[in-house]
Amino acid sequence: MARSVYVTGIDRGDGRQVVELGVMELLTRQVDRVGVFRPLVHDGPDRLYELLRARYRLSQSPASVYGLDYHEASTVQAERGTDELVSLLVERFHQVAREYEVVLVLGSDFAATQLPDELALNARLANEFGASVIAVVGGKGQTAESVRAETRNAYRAYAGLGCDVLAMVVNRVAPEDRAVIAERLAA
Repeated sequence: MARSVYVTGIDRGDGRQVVELGVMELLTRQVDRVGVFRPLVHDGPDRLYELLRARYRLSQSPASVYGLDYHEASTVQAERGTDELVSLLVERFHQVAREYEVVLVLGSDFAATQLPDELALNARLANEFGASVIAVVGGKGQTAESVRAETRNAYRAYAGLGCDVLAMVVNRVAPEDRAVIAERLAA
C-alpha cells in the first residue's frame, strides 16, 4: 500500500470531496493511523477536514493539516520561486508523514487562486511527497465523449508529469449517462 494518496482534480465542481471521504474510509479500514494533509488552503473554515476529523476521530493537530494558505503560497512563489514553495510544502508534509502510517493528501481546489498551473503544481507535489494520485474528473453536464476526452487528457497530464496514477474517477455523472460514459471510458 502507498504511504500517501494524493486526491486531486482538474477543475472546480468535480465533487472531489466525496472521493476524498471514500478514500479515507478505505484507508482507515486498512491501517490504524491515517493523517491528513492539505498543501494549500483558503481562509475560513475547512468543512471537509472538520468532517474527516469528526467522523474518523482524528487525533492530528488541526495546525499540522495545512501547508500554506493560498495568499502565502502566492507570495512565496512570486518572491522566491516555485522551487521554494514546493520545498516548504514538502517539509510540512514530511512533518505529518513521520507521525502516520498513511497520509491522505487533499489536493488544491482550483478556486480563484493566484497560482499558475495548479495541475502541474499538484503533480509535482504528489511526486515530491511520493504519493500515488487519484485524479477526479467532473462529469456534470458533459457529454460522454467530452468526459472521455477530459479523463484521458487528465491521465496523460498526470502520467506525463511522472505521477503514479492509482485511479481516475469520473464523478457527478447523470444517472442516465452512466452506462454510456462507462462504455466510452472502457474503449
